[in-house]
Amino acid sequence: MLRTLFRATLALAALAFAAPHTAAAHAIAGVRVFPVTLTLDDPGVADEATLPQIAYQPEPGQSQLQFQWEYDKTITPDTALIYNHGYDIYSVTGAKRATGFENVVLTGKWQAWVVPEREFLLSLGVQREFAGDGHAVANGIADAHGSTAPTVYFGKGLGDLPIGVFRPLAVTGELSYVVPDRKLNSDGSNNGSVTAWNGGLSLQYSLPYLQSQVKDYDLPDVIGRLIPLVELNYNSPAAGPAVGNPTLLSFAAGAIWLGDTYQVGLEAVIPGNRNTGKNIGYIAQVHYFFDDIFPNTLGKPLFP
Repeated sequence: MLRTLFRATLALAALAFAAPHTAAAHAIAGVRVFPVTLTLDDPGVADEATLPQIAYQPEPGQSQLQFQWEYDKTITPDTALIYNHGYDIYSVTGAKRATGFENVVLTGKWQAWVVPEREFLLSLGVQREFAGDGHAVANGIADAHGSTAPTVYFGKGLGDLPIGVFRPLAVTGELSYVVPDRKLNSDGSNNGSVTAWNGGLSLQYSLPYLQSQVKDYDLPDVIGRLIPLVELNYNSPAAGPAVGNPTLLSFAAGAIWLGDTYQVGLEAVIPGNRNTGKNIGYIAQVHYFFDDIFPNTLGKPLFP
């Protein structure tokens, strides 16, 4: 199963590389283009889709394979509704394989503030996670209860600073305050969840920005369109009981190849503490920009 899904991802990536180039859109602040990062959301709104995103995490005696997808639809030029879902396969040595659909997450997002000359972008949103189905809950894939999470997103490019070849650097981030529908009681007997902080940061270096805004080194497309990056993700209880709900920390390091109508990304996922795991996993993504592929139909806001 893992080998088949990985081959499917590579095949879609190959088709994407073969696609013709057109004008770029995406999350933009001035001359800065923020790519869609793999483990946290980018700071803008756009018409786009991820299909597929595959994450694989092996651990001693067990492994988890996630096949995920996302669709973003702009309502107005500055607002969007985002749909996230996925299907997981959880394997444990000596036990029956567990499968099921993840909880559906819908996000309303507003691109609130753009400062082009500072390459700065700020968005606000609310993420709504819905309870999972009984089969997935019984298999430990989905949660039995949903949650609501006010969220802030930001992006800041360093191109406005006099730092030469470091101008292509940029930072993006996401921070959510997750409020569960059923809060866990003190003895943990009600199958609830704790209120938590969920966040992420990315540090990225854009070779397309280097080529167009700093100095043209005449790099071939296969290199000149790369954005190497490191992502950090964490989840920490905001209120008790914290027993059984440890702080989780992980890093993801890799690169994104940014085309005009799509992007392809691949990262290694590295545990940041003992609670997160012991082994390195991976995540691969193919993402399409509908505002460039279908500018007059699927890529157009419902209320322009």
